[in-house]
Amino acid sequence: MPPMKVALLGAAGTGKTSLARALALAKPPAESDWLISDESPLQHLLQARTSTNASPDLTAGLKLDTTEWLQALEAQRGFDHTLLLALDVVPANANSADAAQRLRMDTLLRQTLVQAQIPFQVIYGLGEERLAQALSALKRSPAVREAQRKPWVWACDKCSDPACEHRLLSDLLAGRQA
Repeated sequence: MPPMKVALLGAAGTGKTSLARALALAKPPAESDWLISDESPLQHLLQARTSTNASPDLTAGLKLDTTEWLQALEAQRGFDHTLLLALDVVPANANSADAAQRLRMDTLLRQTLVQAQIPFQVIYGLGEERLAQALSALKRSPAVREAQRKPWVWACDKCSDPACEHRLLSDLLAGRQA
C-alpha cells in the first residue's frame, strides 16, 4: 500500500511543524506509512495573497482559474488528508496586527478549500490534545475507511425482482424495530 499523504495547513504559528514532528513519532506501527507535509503549494500561494487582499470575501478578488492556482489546487487534491490547524494557539509574541493576519489566512484557507471542494478537517487543542485529535481524524478519514472497507454486494443485484427487494427491506426494518 502506498504511503498516505497528509497536508497540515494553518496560519503562521498554529503549530504545523510541531504537529508534523509529533505525528511522525506517534504513528502506530500497524498504520501504513504517512508522508506528512507542513509545506503546501496552496498555502504558499495563499500566504502571498493575505497581505494584499483585505476584502471580507478574501477569495472574491482571486483568479482561481489561473495556471498557478490550478496547479496549487491539484497538488492539494493529491493529499489523502488535509488537516487545518485552528487558531487556538496564540504565539507569545503576537500583537493585534499578527492576530488579524492570522485570521485572514485562516479564513482564506477555509474559503479556498470549500470553494475548491477539497475535504479537510479542522484540528483544535494544544499539545497532546491536538495530537490526539489529528490521530483520530486520520483514523476516521474517508481514505482510511475506504482502504479498510470490503465491497458490499446487494442481494438483488442479479434478479431485480421488486417483490424480493420489498421482502428484504421489510425484514431489515423489522430487525431494527426488534
